Amino acid sequence: MAATPDLNGKVALVTGASRGIGLDIARVLAREGMTVIGAARTENEGDSRIPGGLNTTIESIVEAGGKAVARRVDLSRDEEINELWEWCVSEFGHIDAVVNNAGILAPGTIEAMNWRHFGLVFQINVAAPALLSRLAVPHMRLLGGGSIINITSGASRGPGPGPYKQASRGGTPYGYSKAALERLTQGMAAELCEDNISVNATMPSHQIWVGGTVYVNQVNNPDFENIDLTGKRKDATIMGDACAAIIRADHAVFTGRVQNDESVLGELLGLKSFEQYPVY
Repeated sequence: MAATPDLNGKVALVTGASRGIGLDIARVLAREGMTVIGAARTENEGDSRIPGGLNTTIESIVEAGGKAVARRVDLSRDEEINELWEWCVSEFGHIDAVVNNAGILAPGTIEAMNWRHFGLVFQINVAAPALLSRLAVPHMRLLGGGSIINITSGASRGPGPGPYKQASRGGTPYGYSKAALERLTQGMAAELCEDNISVNATMPSHQIWVGGTVYVNQVNNPDFENIDLTGKRKDATIMGDACAAIIRADHAVFTGRVQNDESVLGELLGLKSFEQYPVY
């Protein structure tokens, strides 16, 4: 499959880069030569109950010799998304890739959850990626191509048909939002097939025990200290490598895919073993 091996001089916008999967995606893309615009709401360590901060991410990239800048954004506000995009184009002239990674998980069942959170999940996990993509498309078309990557989750698959052995404790809003994001991905990919703009969705093949995943389990699982972490990944470097491979791939061919990180790296790089990515 034809690819663009050199990412030097390319620019990527990564949302949710303050912690977790977004942090490692930003680090890997910078390592591969891209200038990374890290966007998130949490600027500094301690601003949120969840560990991590955008400035910490950017500092770690710069210290490693990469190029990165921070830009605060509240993705629940359309006006801030518009301002983010205008700033990115004004500052860098070209944005070659957008990684829609930011996402939230609202706890509780449909009956018990805070109803305001239902709409917020949709706004952050679906509407914000849609709006950023809407803004990116005409820009990328003028550039002659580009890559949009939506970070999804196996939660989109749902529990399947019943009967069920025990009641679910929640997760339905998060799951439906990721299912919607995947449909959005393939719909946009089909719309843009003549513009050399690829739109893909990728997800972890194994749960990645970082950032918000750890926090949500701490809050919601009374037996947190005894959780079996066997097989869970220790970081999200594999997701960063998958994103880099997607950005390098032929946009006209590798598009409309909804694949996990191992599947992406297997198809694009021929990897058959993933032992280099540490697990518990």
